[in-house]
Amino acid sequence: MEYRKQLIDKVECFYVDAVEEFKEAELQIIADSKFTKLFRKKNYAENISHLKRCKKIALDMDVNDISLPKEDGQAREIMKCLQRCLVHFNNLCDCHIRLQMALQKKANKEELTFSAYKELFQKVQTARNSLNRALHELDIVYTEFTCDEDDGLIESWD
Repeated sequence: MEYRKQLIDKVECFYVDAVEEFKEAELQIIADSKFTKLFRKKNYAENISHLKRCKKIALDMDVNDISLPKEDGQAREIMKCLQRCLVHFNNLCDCHIRLQMALQKKANKEELTFSAYKELFQKVQTARNSLNRALHELDIVYTEFTCDEDDGLIESWD
């Protein structure tokens, strides 16, 4: 059952290290975009760097190093959901990075048309929605998986 603990650790690592770090980066980007800060110089390079760190955390997660038995379909489902989340997470980071790079170019007086900005922004929204759906699916299977773990602990106390 060591593989179950390893799988739980991977999921928690993803949520704590990657997703929470990304949320912090995104909150900073949103805070910089508020109307009260509209005319202040933005540090796009820092935003890009923060987003790249988030992506690196996710890319460094090796979820294939856990050997899952074929008969544990629930563990395999969590692994599949986690892998899907990692793909969507990396895509969201890439989209956000491209948007920040375009805004940085615009700040440096390079041309960025409204349609190009709108397209990049839409890609971020689409990627975020895809990740949210994948995270929701992971939440469901992870909760069932960990509830089963908790039930096993309670039964062992009897």
